[in-house]
Amino acid sequence: MRRHLVGALAAMALLLQTAPAHAVGAPRWETRWNPSPWRDGVNAFEALEDDRRGSHPEGLPHVRAEKGVWRFDAHLEDRDGSDRMRNEVRGMRAAGGTPLEIRKDETWRITYQMYIPDTLDATTNFTHIWQLKNSDVGTPIAQISLPVVNGVQKIAARYWTLEDNKSHDFATADLEPIQNKWVTTTIEFKSGDAGYMRWALRDGSRTIVDQKVDDIDLWWTQEQYNRPKWGIYRSIKSAGLQETYLLVKDLKAEQLGPATPPVKLPPPDRGPGTYEAERAGNVFEGAAEPAYCAVCSGGRKVILIGGNVYDYAVVRGVLSETTGTRQLTVHALVDGSQSFSVSVNGGDAIQVPMTGTKDTVTTATVPVDLVAGVNTIRFFGLTARGPELDKIVIR
Repeated sequence: MRRHLVGALAAMALLLQTAPAHAVGAPRWETRWNPSPWRDGVNAFEALEDDRRGSHPEGLPHVRAEKGVWRFDAHLEDRDGSDRMRNEVRGMRAAGGTPLEIRKDETWRITYQMYIPDTLDATTNFTHIWQLKNSDVGTPIAQISLPVVNGVQKIAARYWTLEDNKSHDFATADLEPIQNKWVTTTIEFKSGDAGYMRWALRDGSRTIVDQKVDDIDLWWTQEQYNRPKWGIYRSIKSAGLQETYLLVKDLKAEQLGPATPPVKLPPPDRGPGTYEAERAGNVFEGAAEPAYCAVCSGGRKVILIGGNVYDYAVVRGVLSETTGTRQLTVHALVDGSQSFSVSVNGGDAIQVPMTGTKDTVTTATVPVDLVAGVNTIRFFGLTARGPELDKIVIR
């Protein structure tokens, strides 16, 4: 009996030595996100970019959940700037409402079905229906796009190189055969300095394309995280644009192995008269949004303020015991020489010029007139992007 037991243990040890890696604790694909249009609606995503310039209020909502799908509409009058339109969603939210952060050296696989009608044409200028971006860099990291190549409509997977701001198509397929039907797309990538991207497109059981590109840089920033975007983002310069839409369903995101811990960031400044730019209750309009910041108090800043009338931030709940002039100190990250326009309680704008660098918090102090009680302070810029706002201090 004992001899049989020893033999069994030896056989088990040999089996463990020769077993495949996945049998002894290798990373596995884990589902991190599987939202439902019925249950989650547009709350499945971190944020909406639904006509954020207010160009077509009669067309709202341009992004919505209906009949078990997410629908993205694009009208000819929609504008997100003078030469483009954008109706997208960005990021993923877990069931508890927490954003899912794709971090450095993590490997993800995103699968979904999409319906591209024949009115959603490929264009000679850009048309993107999926993107991978982070909030610190305007250049996209990767995309699924609809280009015209040598006169033929295509669907293409591409990545971008930051140093020259150029895109690189690594896999393409003809667009017209997949229009007016549901097709399945899978985007797998490693979010690293030496990452990879794989794109597969399937029509039922038939694989149309399955290509992979290795050793590409898919991680561009220290504090931020990568996040996917779905929707229609296109130039209005191409001839023959039609009103159109895009449908998406059966979204699923899987991660290979455990999540990477986020970068450790500083605590908020709780000193008297201090108001963090990103705190709950403040207003972030248009493109303006909070983002991580390793050198900012609270570990966050508000980016993309100014450049037009739409992108601005409002610090609310600024208290003053008396009516009178106080000193406002602005803390921000500045790219060379930039400025804020500041309006207190809707009053005339005050200019706050600043000079500095994007890796160091710079300060500037100006007098402002506050009323006794609660005040609001709006940060904006009509002609150029302003600094990235960390916090304000009232003395």
